[in-house]
Amino acid sequence: MMSPLRSFALIVLLFCLTFVISGCSSIVTRFFIKSVEQIGRPVEPVGNTIENPIRPEAGLSVLWVGHATVLIQMHDKIIMTDPLFTRTVGMVMKRTTEPGLDPAILPRVDFTLISHTHFDHFSFGSLDMLPKNGMLLIPLGALQYTPDLGFSETKEMSPWDVVRHDDVTITAVPVQHFSGRYGFDILWMRDHGYTGYVIESRGTTVFFAGDTGYDPELFKEIGRRFTVDLAILPIGPIEPRDFMERNHIDPAQALLIFQDVGARLMLPMHHKTLIQGFDPTPTYAIEQLRMFAEQLGLADRIIDLDIGEQHVLPLDVIHDLSP
Repeated sequence: MMSPLRSFALIVLLFCLTFVISGCSSIVTRFFIKSVEQIGRPVEPVGNTIENPIRPEAGLSVLWVGHATVLIQMHDKIIMTDPLFTRTVGMVMKRTTEPGLDPAILPRVDFTLISHTHFDHFSFGSLDMLPKNGMLLIPLGALQYTPDLGFSETKEMSPWDVVRHDDVTITAVPVQHFSGRYGFDILWMRDHGYTGYVIESRGTTVFFAGDTGYDPELFKEIGRRFTVDLAILPIGPIEPRDFMERNHIDPAQALLIFQDVGARLMLPMHHKTLIQGFDPTPTYAIEQLRMFAEQLGLADRIIDLDIGEQHVLPLDVIHDLSP
């Protein structure tokens, strides 16, 4: 087994390779330095963790664990997105707030969805903490990175591929991002290895975008194909905008996607948990979203959860909302 020191040295080397390949060494170096600065800082506790997150009465509920990790319950089915429970990402990037859920309390997870292969979305240590009695869905090209984690089934998904199991249908949908895991593999993973997902069960539909930049045609096509009740969308990191824009939407673009897909409600994620850019504060993205949503008259459509908070959505109320 590789020692922690050698592992850290390997990560630094891979970061350096990424700098050279990306052609953005100055900005990426500043990201790396900022991440290292966080290592000695304490991780904030979650104010109120839920000990019984499975709600027998829920037609649809969501619990934001932090970053892109959301526990979704659709009737009796449990879905987990991009699980991240570890204290650090890649041994370098430290989370600002502890996870909003202890995965050890989960009796089962029916579907675990991975949007792409980056360390903060495809965390092997976090997957190891989950029950293995369900299906692991990963994007095309991710199987080469996937160790034998013990899930009942692991399936690669290309755009518009469909998985049907019991009363759940999950469709991989195109988004705008990039993949690769170790820096040098960006060269052959730039055009695949990332996906969003649309989850349908008993007349209710949830769209999980993973990481994405803004392409109106992609999202309008999703809106044409599905009637989306809830869109789970990233809202950060925002700055520096010229560097982030292709691969990470900002709050204003998240609201555009919300409208493009014709969703009834939106859950913001991918903020506050990790410091991945130069936003002035950890809450900058959500504050911007609240401001823009208020200006557009959409504030009542935003499910603004704190880390560890769960919200049960009455289906009759959701379905009465106009997109």
